[in-house]
Amino acid sequence: MKRFFLITEVIFLTFSTAFSTEQIPDKLIIGKDTIYLKSFPLDNLRLKKAPFDYGGSFFPHTGCWRGYVATWQIIDENLTLKEIQKIDSVGTQLNIVEYLSDNGFNPKIINGYVVANWYSDTLKCYNVSSFDLAYKFDKFYISKDHLRKTDKRIELAFESGKLIKNAIIPIEAYELGDTLLLDVYYSQNWYVWISRKSIQIKGIIRENNGKKVRLEIVSFGTDKKRIIEKIVEESIKELDNFWVNPRYCRKME
Repeated sequence: MKRFFLITEVIFLTFSTAFSTEQIPDKLIIGKDTIYLKSFPLDNLRLKKAPFDYGGSFFPHTGCWRGYVATWQIIDENLTLKEIQKIDSVGTQLNIVEYLSDNGFNPKIINGYVVANWYSDTLKCYNVSSFDLAYKFDKFYISKDHLRKTDKRIELAFESGKLIKNAIIPIEAYELGDTLLLDVYYSQNWYVWISRKSIQIKGIIRENNGKKVRLEIVSFGTDKKRIIEKIVEESIKELDNFWVNPRYCRKME
């Protein structure tokens, strides 16, 4: 019975992912770093009036149901709202203070930006639709952990707008010779997605271009030739040119 429910859940998640549309992320600036948010702090205010009017339509398209993209910035450990941009051809900017005031919210201002003192949450690495290839992305996506996965590290934590935890490692901190652990997936049989299985590989950083690192793989986590061939064919492609975003990996100390 447990096996039946497990298979049903996998099928449901597979099809729900296939028919859902990835949302355009918000941006979060921390120092020289830009992180991409798949959870949207402005939504936590639950304001009645939407930031922009789309002439009767609730959103511009299915890839941005909220109708805007916000840019956030950490200033003196405070989460601040830097700008809100409309999804249109010219990127219309919103008067944030006026918008919030019209919705009955009295914003606190630092350096001309609104402090998100309404926002408390913990954010973890986001599982994009092609989750097993996420490590190939230049961008690092984080979001609220709706499934509460205990095996996933908290990347950022906020309490009343204050950044109380930052576990995101800057790209420049990944040095040549560092060892990374990375989970990759391979298909066991013809029904590819349902039969996906993960395995942990180990690699040593040989290059860092400021966005990704090139790994020399020293262990596939298995000696089975068939599995190694599957991993290379489906996930790695080029052994001598295997570039990953290290923030989707685990760094061995």
